[in-house]
Amino acid sequence: MTLAIVCGAGIGIALLLFGLALVPPRTDLAAAVGRWESQRQYKPAPTAADTAADLQARLGTYLTRELRQRGISMTKIRTDLELVDKTLEEHLTRKVLLAGFGLVLPSLTITALAVAGVAVPWSVPVLVGLVLAALFFVMPDLSVAQEAAKRRDDLRRALSCYLDLVSMSLAGGRGVPEALPTAAQIGQGWAFELLAETISRARYAGVTPWEAFAALGERVDLPELRDLGGALTLVADDGAKVRQSLTARAATQRRRQLAEAESDAEKGDQSIGIAQVILAVGFLLFLSYPAVINVLVL
Repeated sequence: MTLAIVCGAGIGIALLLFGLALVPPRTDLAAAVGRWESQRQYKPAPTAADTAADLQARLGTYLTRELRQRGISMTKIRTDLELVDKTLEEHLTRKVLLAGFGLVLPSLTITALAVAGVAVPWSVPVLVGLVLAALFFVMPDLSVAQEAAKRRDDLRRALSCYLDLVSMSLAGGRGVPEALPTAAQIGQGWAFELLAETISRARYAGVTPWEAFAALGERVDLPELRDLGGALTLVADDGAKVRQSLTARAATQRRRQLAEAESDAEKGDQSIGIAQVILAVGFLLFLSYPAVINVLVL
């Protein structure tokens, strides 16, 4: 009796499975859509480059947080980084990685020499490594400062041209709200793009362009923009005074740039003169060397 029940149950389950295979049940729509979404949003496994970038981002975030907690603001380097369009996290990560590379480089060199059979005291790579680590740690700051100084000079020149264009637009009958963005769109380069973006943000933020220029001058440490924003805020309602002030400031900046160009030219002339003196002294030493040697030998 029991055997018959077990056999019947087995046959029934087999028939049920056979029927389900022939006529599968209707798939639930929500479950099907969920599986399709999960497959569509599938992300490939991260590569080695993605992992390295993620580690660098985490290191930069950690360093920035630690500096902030210790009250280290790094205002100057933040201003330079703002101007060269880099983040503090990237800069700190680069500094630490370069310092670590400088610290390890002498040890790797000594290890390679030891494998080649050349014995060098281990005190040498330690001292050299510390010196290289300090130099490599400072190099990114110097590079950013140099690039930021160059960009400030470019922004000064662009600002002078921009003020001339705005003055001509105002003299042609345009109003201040129309002349400012139009003049920024005429020029080309990153400096004019920055000025145009500043004006656009000021319009959406509900502040005057002069206040936006003053804020930009604070952010990138450019006194010309700060002075321009502060001065024109007082005469923003008078178009004639705005045009006169812009024209005067453009002329002042041109004279300043001309003086700086003349100063650079004088420095170049002095450098050429020093190089000529050194070359002449070397040539005289080259000519007198045989005679001096003969006299000393005799």
